[in-house]
Amino acid sequence: MVKRRYYIPKKQTGGQNSRAYFLTSIIFLFTALIVFRLFNLQILEHSFYAALASGQHKITEKLFPIRGKIFAYNSFKEKSYNDLASELYPLAANQELFLAYAVPKQIKNPQEMATKLAKILGLPQGELLGKFSKKDDPYEPIKHKVTREEMGEMDKLNLEGIGFVREDFRYYPEGNMASHILGFVGCDEGGCSGRYGLEGYFDKELSGKQGSLILERDAIGRWIAVGGKTIKEKEDGVDIILTIDRNIQFVAFQKLKETVEKHGAEGGTIIIMNPKTGAIIAMASYPDFDPNEYSRVRDVRVFNNPAVFDQYEPGSIFKIITMAAAIDAGKVTPQTTYNDEKGYVKVDKYVINNSNFQAHGMITMTQVLEKSINTGAIFAVDLVGIDLFREYVKKFGFGTLTGIELSSEVLGDIDQLNKKSDVYLFPASFGQGISVTPIQMITAVAAIANKGKLMKPYIVDTIVKADGERVRTHPKEVRKVISSRTATLLTGMMTSVIQNGYGKRAGVPGYYVAGKTGTAEISDPDRPVYSEKTIHSFVGFAPAGNPRFVMLIKLDAPQGVRFADASAAPLFGDLAHFMLNYYQIPPEKGD
Repeated sequence: MVKRRYYIPKKQTGGQNSRAYFLTSIIFLFTALIVFRLFNLQILEHSFYAALASGQHKITEKLFPIRGKIFAYNSFKEKSYNDLASELYPLAANQELFLAYAVPKQIKNPQEMATKLAKILGLPQGELLGKFSKKDDPYEPIKHKVTREEMGEMDKLNLEGIGFVREDFRYYPEGNMASHILGFVGCDEGGCSGRYGLEGYFDKELSGKQGSLILERDAIGRWIAVGGKTIKEKEDGVDIILTIDRNIQFVAFQKLKETVEKHGAEGGTIIIMNPKTGAIIAMASYPDFDPNEYSRVRDVRVFNNPAVFDQYEPGSIFKIITMAAAIDAGKVTPQTTYNDEKGYVKVDKYVINNSNFQAHGMITMTQVLEKSINTGAIFAVDLVGIDLFREYVKKFGFGTLTGIELSSEVLGDIDQLNKKSDVYLFPASFGQGISVTPIQMITAVAAIANKGKLMKPYIVDTIVKADGERVRTHPKEVRKVISSRTATLLTGMMTSVIQNGYGKRAGVPGYYVAGKTGTAEISDPDRPVYSEKTIHSFVGFAPAGNPRFVMLIKLDAPQGVRFADASAAPLFGDLAHFMLNYYQIPPEKGD
């Protein structure tokens, strides 16, 4: 009998278990990688791949908004935008021009094409021939800023291989006249944007918002008419209507340029304001620039608006502020007398002289303004004291921004008044040792013309949004600086300056005009002393009893004339005469 043998399997060894674990790990790892990849594609990088897929079967076009225009009033009539739409004049607009380009491989006869286009576009024939001869070049720009007339001439010739793309360029119809107010639109590799002035300050609002159009396309890139489409509407920029009167701006611009050139001055500024509202009627500075040709400017400093950017020592026009503080604080009256025995004042080791180095004897505070006597201003400020005087100076708005809607406004500098010493207080009483901006100075004097109420200056009258909504700027009173009584007394003193003092050349026959001259020394940039250069200024308002305007004139380093009564004052009188006639204000008195 044969015995059966049974096969009894051996137990699995450790090596076999390791292989099984390894295979399981590999499968798990690949599964994890697949899950991670799916997570990365569908979650983390969803936007990228969605856009990539969209780009393969969709057409996306950018919809560019139209930049808003900037207008000035072409009439002095004080009406709303609704009533004056026909009396607005564009200072900044958009000009429709074209880029002409060539597709060289489509041009059969480059020589003939170059000959024809050279005459129309005013370009060298050789330059055009070089571009048209690049047979492997699918695109070659020919000329920017091609006019519609030039494009029409080219179209008549049925030129194959020539195309056009519309380009909107910023255009300033008045050229230099309001360049510092407007600024310009500049372009570089990053695109175009507003720079300086209103173009810079309101760039976002003027630019509007870009839109887009997304269309379905087929496999070879053609638009599918029945496919889906998505439109994000563009939003055109706002239009801005300024408080500027174009006619007054033009005259102020021309008269300033003539005066600067006549006296060989390094520059000058004029600001004209409505003292009751703070609205800027005109603002001009020289030297200026043409915003249509901004790239030709070699010294970029000319782009800054001196009316808000330049800070300077104001000189004797600041005596108005000193007298306002002294009268309002009850320290003096217009009739208060002071004995100017020596014609100078000593403080520590320093000697402060009158501008003419003469003593004037017994004088009133009104005569201090009439004859612009430094020692008289020192007498008044000494009674006020540095702490109270500093508070009045701050209340008038010096040392802070006015908030006008123009870029690059600066603070000025009144830090010397924080030093409790007569060495700093006394010169400040006649406008030396502290610095202000023209916009601060005229705003402060406007408060005197406005019965002591300081108004916030503004240059934007109305903003017209793309949907037609109009946002009007309303005059804003900042604070009451001095009492109405003080303002009235000071107005009388300033009127006496025109009738009896150094401001006679600023007067206008038949009218009461209030004002004050100022001649300030300019500090030496290399040494802690004053140079021989001076700044001449005049500030005033008319008619004195019911002011329609306040005006500040500043001339930088005029030559051949010593004091402002012979330079800035006559310019003020000339412009004031024009404005009183322009506003049709009847004479108040017979001269």
